[in-house]
Amino acid sequence: MNTSVMDRTADNYRVPVNALELAGRTLDKSLLSDNSAPSLIEVTGVLSQNAPTASGLTDHDYPNLSGLAMGLANFTQIKTLSKMPLPPEVMEHFGHMQCHCMMGLFTEINRAWLTIDSDIYVWTYEHGSDVAYFDGLNETIVSVGLVTPKPGVFHNFIKYLLVLTTTVEIVVLGVTFSRATDGPLGDQEEMHLVPDPVFVLPTDGVAITTIAGTNDGRLFMGGRDGSLFEIAYQAESSWFGKRCKKINHSTGTLSFLVPSFLNVAFSEEDPIAKLNIDNSRHILYTLTEKGSIEVFDLGERGNTLHRVTKVSQATLVQQALNIVKTLDSVNFRPIINISAIESSDSLHINLVAVTQTGVRLYLTTVGLQNFTPNQRPFSLQLVHVRLPPGFSANIPTVKPKMVHMANYREGCLVLIASPGPDFDQLWCLSSDPFPFSPSLMEAHTLIQLDGPAWAMAEIRHHDDTSKSPCPLPPLVVRQHMEPPRKYVVLTAQGAHIFIKLRPVDMLRQLLVDSHGPEGDAVKAYFHVQKEEQACATSLVLACLESVQNAEVAEWAARAFFTYGGEPKIIQNLLGQTIRNPIMFNPALVSTPAVSYNMPQFQQPMSPVQQSMFGSTNTTMDIGSQFTYSAKHNGLYLYLCRILRPIWNSCCVEKINTESHKEYLTSSVTSDQCIWILSHLLALRSFLQRNTQLSMVAGNQPHLPTRTPVQDGLDNASVTMNATRLGPTAQDLQIEERQSLDALKIFVIHSCETLGLWKILCEHQIHLLISTLSADYQNVLANTTFKDLFLFGQDICAALIVSLINSYLGDNASVDSISSKLRDVCPNLYKSEDAACSKANEILLTAKAQQNREERETMLLSALQLYKDIAPNMNLTAACQKFIVSQFYNAVIDLCVTCAKKIDPENIAEHYYKSNEPAEDQEGYQLYARRMEIYKEVISMLEQLYVQNTVSFTSDIPAKPGPPPKPQEGIISSQIDTVQLTRRLISDVLDCRDELLHVAVYDWMLNKQMFEELLNVTERSLENYLLRATQHTPHSVQVYDLLWKYYERNSNHSAAAKILNTLATQPGHAVTLKQRLEYLARAVMCMRSDTVGYAPHLGVFLRELEDKIDIARVQEQILNSIVNMRSTHDRAQEAVTKLNCSLYDITQLYEEFAEPFGLWECKLAIIHCSGHNDAQLIQKIWLNIIKTELKNATGSGDDKVVQVLSKIKVLAKEYKESESCFPLEFILQHLEELSCKLKADYALVPKAFVAMDIPLNQMISIYHRMLVLHDRIWLQEGNEFHLYKSLAEIINCFIFNSHYINNAEKRKIISQSQDVIAGILSTLYSKPHTEELVKILRNLQSKLSRL
Repeated sequence: MNTSVMDRTADNYRVPVNALELAGRTLDKSLLSDNSAPSLIEVTGVLSQNAPTASGLTDHDYPNLSGLAMGLANFTQIKTLSKMPLPPEVMEHFGHMQCHCMMGLFTEINRAWLTIDSDIYVWTYEHGSDVAYFDGLNETIVSVGLVTPKPGVFHNFIKYLLVLTTTVEIVVLGVTFSRATDGPLGDQEEMHLVPDPVFVLPTDGVAITTIAGTNDGRLFMGGRDGSLFEIAYQAESSWFGKRCKKINHSTGTLSFLVPSFLNVAFSEEDPIAKLNIDNSRHILYTLTEKGSIEVFDLGERGNTLHRVTKVSQATLVQQALNIVKTLDSVNFRPIINISAIESSDSLHINLVAVTQTGVRLYLTTVGLQNFTPNQRPFSLQLVHVRLPPGFSANIPTVKPKMVHMANYREGCLVLIASPGPDFDQLWCLSSDPFPFSPSLMEAHTLIQLDGPAWAMAEIRHHDDTSKSPCPLPPLVVRQHMEPPRKYVVLTAQGAHIFIKLRPVDMLRQLLVDSHGPEGDAVKAYFHVQKEEQACATSLVLACLESVQNAEVAEWAARAFFTYGGEPKIIQNLLGQTIRNPIMFNPALVSTPAVSYNMPQFQQPMSPVQQSMFGSTNTTMDIGSQFTYSAKHNGLYLYLCRILRPIWNSCCVEKINTESHKEYLTSSVTSDQCIWILSHLLALRSFLQRNTQLSMVAGNQPHLPTRTPVQDGLDNASVTMNATRLGPTAQDLQIEERQSLDALKIFVIHSCETLGLWKILCEHQIHLLISTLSADYQNVLANTTFKDLFLFGQDICAALIVSLINSYLGDNASVDSISSKLRDVCPNLYKSEDAACSKANEILLTAKAQQNREERETMLLSALQLYKDIAPNMNLTAACQKFIVSQFYNAVIDLCVTCAKKIDPENIAEHYYKSNEPAEDQEGYQLYARRMEIYKEVISMLEQLYVQNTVSFTSDIPAKPGPPPKPQEGIISSQIDTVQLTRRLISDVLDCRDELLHVAVYDWMLNKQMFEELLNVTERSLENYLLRATQHTPHSVQVYDLLWKYYERNSNHSAAAKILNTLATQPGHAVTLKQRLEYLARAVMCMRSDTVGYAPHLGVFLRELEDKIDIARVQEQILNSIVNMRSTHDRAQEAVTKLNCSLYDITQLYEEFAEPFGLWECKLAIIHCSGHNDAQLIQKIWLNIIKTELKNATGSGDDKVVQVLSKIKVLAKEYKESESCFPLEFILQHLEELSCKLKADYALVPKAFVAMDIPLNQMISIYHRMLVLHDRIWLQEGNEFHLYKSLAEIINCFIFNSHYINNAEKRKIISQSQDVIAGILSTLYSKPHTEELVKILRNLQSKLSRL
């Protein structure tokens, strides 16, 4: 379990931890420490007070470094780098000046320029060479500008646009460059001006005073009338506009109606003196000669423009006076310069204005009410006033006077002041020496110039920090990856180039001046800068490996160890003073405990010491034991700063190729990798040279991947004496060296990882990544370099395999790349990897081998190589290669070998058979790993299965005509693939690995290979299916397979039980019809052989038979309700219920038959249950007749026939049951119905005779009806209806008498004669009976002849 390096158990025993994770956590804390520097809005106090503030009035705002430490008396932060006189060919033209000359700088291209009347000269200010000129103008040049062109508008060789303006026209020239051989300026060695202007536009009478351009090519100009102009240009002219036009953004839409001379007459002229653009936020600022500042919003994307606000100088002065009430207004005017503060410098403050006295006015465009970063501008408000040196009451200091030039960026202000008429001074004010100060503290340096300055600018580097979405860290954090800032000042004597020293440059200078680290100045530097920060800075020099820097590197290393200190004990009792505090977070070693605010130190620190890298207050945990040494913290700080550019950055980014295909490619280039790697290798070399920093013997400590650090940390672990009050000095040394061991291991590992990444970038990494699996690509897409260093061993291994495969795919030798990988990353590309590469090479050779025996020998050799290194290999890739070589059994063998090696005690199978207990984590992990291995076998079977599926062609012919001839090769291939799949499945099942069987069964079940599954005789299949029924109790498919498996293996009773489960299991998967089929099959199984003779099985058989009977009634109910779905609201719900489960007879009656009025179904239920309720049964029959009559149509005969057809159907089912088929009751109601409808009297008798109802029974029933219900027929309108019906029954008997045996015939004849005689006696007494009497006498005669 990973724990913090100093987490202790109750007995103070330290457990080893993972070195990479320990180093990673400490690096994160170091990064957090570097990120803790307060922002500009915090150091100015604006954020805390939520109101405008002021600074520069106290001694602490501009501390005197030489006063802090006498060794720093000559401490300076800016010095002269070089001086270059004006080129002679430029100097000679001064004598020809007639009207006007100007001088300026194009630092973007390392050039200075000079205009003399209508000519312009451009040259390199650092070398005084490459003089270019343009003399194609007729008027005096009044302003000059160099801007970047819009992309896609001009040819690629035009890198910049040179804008020259006169009083009458604006001329835009193209600037090109050619590279000279071995020139110091590279691509910008030779500058050329395109002789033909790109654009020429009129000034319309308004002279241009200043020119500026945005990074994306927009071109703005300031006019003498105070207007802001823009030259809008495009690639070609269009219907809607010219290729180039001048737009005035300071006038309204109707301004063209007012003549320009009236605009001039009625408005006070205030020319624009400066244009300044914030390219990070797309905001443009203008400064007029009278000190007014105007804000223009260029839009979120920089492609629009609208005016935001304009603030006069008087307003700004009044706001400043309200903040600093003790000074006169003369200190705040006039404003001579503005500088935009980009988002890389501050998220909240947008602009700094500099006055003639050197006062800085910090302004925001969003106000103080909402500090949401990077809002669109809507105002301009003064938030902070910073006074220059000299305003402190206690320390008299020279003040800047007559400032006429200024440059501000990233906390550094450079001023050009004119204390006298013949010379200028350069002031440099910078907060870089105090990056962690809670207030704005600055060091200041004053340098005398040779003469008056004509121009001053910072030489910006090509990397554009304006694109940074958040403020940059302090310079002390970035100094190793940024060159020193340079400034150039143009005077009449030439170019004066200054370099602003970084902290590392200051230390270097002190080491050189002191001839070593022992001087007071170096000691004072470590004291002022704080030891851990100075140690980190000294490492920048100590890791220099060039010969010319060898002496300085040795001095810096000695300073690192001399002033780096040792770990120190800190008292852990509340209320005690903490001596030797270290404010750097990773230095604090503590156990988790409740935090308490410790009291301030007894000896108060000076403001400078407080400001350097922490405050006097800190929060500590109870139980804090000691702090790491400064050299320990410095090492982690320096390492964190090396890795800072990539640490939290994603490793890859998405790109789209020209073919619109999306790839993942490296987010860093090979050159960036080389730069970071060079620093890492230098640090690794430093650590290896200085073995006193580590407890690990040798220069190559063991690099763990997922195991704790063994060689370094296990040996270093000590057991604290429980009786001691605290750790000893030896304990502190061991604890610190443990952390340094982790650092050393991490540095070596990160060198290897980044070295590998560089190799991948050199081999088209986007193609290598595209060959990875989708899972790896998804992981890599969200992986930072931090994750790659700490946990990315698997991804690195996959990328190495992809790289090796790219060589193998090109039939190239892997020897060279393997050798390079072993040199660069020996712990990532190990011997196992080399064996894999060798096996891959053998497999590729075997693929081209024609001799079958030699090919098999090669394949077996490759298999053995893989088995030897299993499971430390890319199993998927190896198996795929065997599949391609059609060596399918090797896949099975290799997977089984891997499974045995990772689980030699077969714990996973025990876990599986124990029903996967949640508490068995080891079993679960091994089970998961083995199942992951078996996926390769499944993948092989899947490929064969797909191949077999795809090879089958459609039976539909491709074109009309005779059927195509069968292709024997395809049919043979199909048969071979099917047989091969079956053989491989058999080979898998021959392995004594039940978990492998389970994996194959899962696959077969998924592919619905039911017949093949049922052919398996392994006992593991029964276990698998039984387990599957437990885990998926509602899976019909599994149950279906299980009963068939039992049936095939003659276990009929078990099969019947499964079938019974299928039939009775509630759910939607099985319909009622299927449930009936399952029950029928269960009965058949129970009746097979002699299984039914067992007593308990006989009972089960009877239960099944009863269930079938009830299920059939349920089916009848279902069919009836299905027909009612269109007329009954609850019919569909009932249908669903009846299909989802089997119900008992009571439920069927109460829940379905009764609510839905299913009279026939009620009759079936009563019949099935054996219930005898004559009244209920008669009611049911009566309702059945009524229902049929209701649905009947046509004449009386038709209706009776339709009712009788229903009776015939029911009679087939129930006529044998006297209780369920009350014959007399049914006949009574049918005859009454027939009489009422005046239907044919013979319909009912013939129908029942056709139902095979015994004639003697019918004659008896009719006779009783005549005797008991004679008045009913009179009421129905036909008194003699029943007589005729009875006569028809006797007539039917006579007609069919030859089908009746003699004995029965004599009984019926006798019965019939008696009935006729009785009827005749009745009829004789009634009128109108002659015809009926005649019929009956005729029947008597026929009976007598029988």
